[in-house]
Amino acid sequence: MSSTLAGNLTLLGSVANLIVAQRARAEVEISFREYARAGVPLTVLTLAAGVWMLS
Repeated sequence: MSSTLAGNLTLLGSVANLIVAQRARAEVEISFREYARAGVPLTVLTLAAGVWMLS
């Protein structure tokens, strides 16, 4: 479960994240810190919900 959700954690967590960030660069600049500010809490909440559902 955690390996599937790891792409949400950081910008470097998934190749798809890098592709989207690169293509969006013309419109908006997404920094590692900005992505992590949303990705870390989202990943923690999703993992907590998954553990709760499995237990």
